Amino acid sequence: MTRMISIARIDPSKKREDWIAEHDAKFGQYATIAGAFAHPEDKNQIAVVMNVTDLDGLRAASRSADGDTFMRERGFIEQLDYFLEA
Repeated sequence: MTRMISIARIDPSKKREDWIAEHDAKFGQYATIAGAFAHPEDKNQIAVVMNVTDLDGLRAASRSADGDTFMRERGFIEQLDYFLEA
């Protein structure tokens, strides 16, 4: 397992109450979310900490048309950067 931090630009007007459970249900075979952190000054950014078991699978699933639609419906516009545990 590898820990990953993903920095994303989001649409704060989208409802995301259940997005962590929904993300884990959709992508859980590749990665689960360990935590999410709001930017203290920019409501359009979020940092998400994930436990990744299959990075290539996560990339393929999240970059598919279905995965992209799933994320956009929850307000995720684009991944700005990501970091893998060293």
